[in-house]
This record gives sequence, structure tokens and C-alpha cells, in this order.
Amino acid sequence: MKYYIINSDGNEVTFDLSLVDNHGGILTFRVTSEGEDKGDYFVKSVAGKNFYSKDKVKWSKLPKISSKSPLINITETLNVYQGFKPSGLSGGSAGELVSQMPGKIVKIIADEGAEVTEGDTLLILEAMKMENEIKAGVTGTIKAIHVEEGQVLESGHLMIEIEE
Repeated sequence: MKYYIINSDGNEVTFDLSLVDNHGGILTFRVTSEGEDKGDYFVKSVAGKNFYSKDKVKWSKLPKISSKSPLINITETLNVYQGFKPSGLSGGSAGELVSQMPGKIVKIIADEGAEVTEGDTLLILEAMKMENEIKAGVTGTIKAIHVEEGQVLESGHLMIEIEE
């Protein structure tokens, strides 16, 4: 499963977790980030709380993560997204889907006035010879669609607005 962690300055870290083993109540996850193997991490549950370790000797508590609430540490706020990153995180609110790179609109799936749920695919954007699903960052109603199928976009173009 892919995870995205974004701090309050917009700096982003992306990583993948793959379940490798489940032995004796300890889950083993392989972590990769930007194609680089970061090794195995171990996770166990004790009294309803989850703990992780790199060496099975020193264990640290894992925070509960929800896409609705950010993680806060001493110096910054971190937003964690599992499986997808809301498309509106490049210069607008989560309800404003802004193109993050130049591309071409292949297909528009949503309609103006439609009710959408966070994570719904709204359109397909072809960029760098790949089709990217642009997903809703919030649950709400589509207020406006500012693109057409076949349209070529520059980075920073407002594609869809969602009203919460």
C-alpha cells in the first residue's frame, strides 16, 4: 500500500508498505521509498495498541492514523494519506483539483452537481505517457468542471472545484 506524508510546508515523502510475513503475532513489512529498499519493519499489537521495531528489541508506539486528522509532532504537522493523495494539494484547497504537471484530459467521469466522496475518481489525466486518476480530496458536490476531454493543460490549471 502506498502512503503519502506531507508536512505543513508542502514537502512530501512517499513510501510503499508490503506485508512480507505474519509469524507469532508479529507482522513483517518491507518498506520502499522512491524505489529504494528501506528494509523490514516489524509490527505487533499489545493491549489494543500497535508497536513497531526495526530489530525486534526496541519497540515504539505507532500513532493511530486517520485521513481526517493530521499527525502533530513537536515541530510540524503531518498529513498522512493511504492509497492515494488528494489531487488538490498543489496550491489549492482539497476541494480544488489543480493539475500538478502538464497533461491531457483523457476522460471526465464526474458531472457538475454530482455528489462525490473523498477518494472517488473524477477524471483521467494523461501525463508523461501514463494515465493518472484524479481523485476527490473531500466529500461534497462538484461545483464546477473547468476542463474538457482532449484539452491539454499546463501545470497549475484548476480542473474541478468541489464544495464541501
